[in-house]
Amino acid sequence: MSVYSWLDDDAFCATHVRGLTPHEALARLGIEVFDGDDEEGEIEEGLICAHPAEGGTILGEWNGFAGRLDEVLRPLSAGTVTASVFVNVNRVASFKHYADGRKILSFDPLIPHDADDAPQDYLADRIELGLVHGNSEGGLVAARQLAERITGVRPNASSHIVAAHGVLEY
Repeated sequence: MSVYSWLDDDAFCATHVRGLTPHEALARLGIEVFDGDDEEGEIEEGLICAHPAEGGTILGEWNGFAGRLDEVLRPLSAGTVTASVFVNVNRVASFKHYADGRKILSFDPLIPHDADDAPQDYLADRIELGLVHGNSEGGLVAARQLAERITGVRPNASSHIVAAHGVLEY
């Protein structure tokens, strides 16, 4: 069983946030925060679920994309770091890493780049994980592993639990 079993395999957005609790992470987005998963299933669009994790929080969206938006990642990363992995049903994907409100790294984990053309940030990790040409089999699993390495936020035994959630209008 995958440690990310609570994410849909076909369309998801997972945003790792270092050092923040689920409630703190959602509060940074200026949305009303709800405890637990009482309303999950009743909300069709904009639901962001905050999962406790080792080192911080993982925000999960089923078939959502808010965690890849600059206007979400900028305030979420203030004073800390974030890394977001996104894919939709059409296999459009992205990886974005922000530190203290600034974009550091952005690439498509399903389209490998030549090492010479790839941004140099975390290049050794990306080569090792298979996220550059010549070793390009990594894909979304490798992108989630890179998010864990960059942020230090890893799923743990309680990460399948929704600690809090909110709805973001986008």
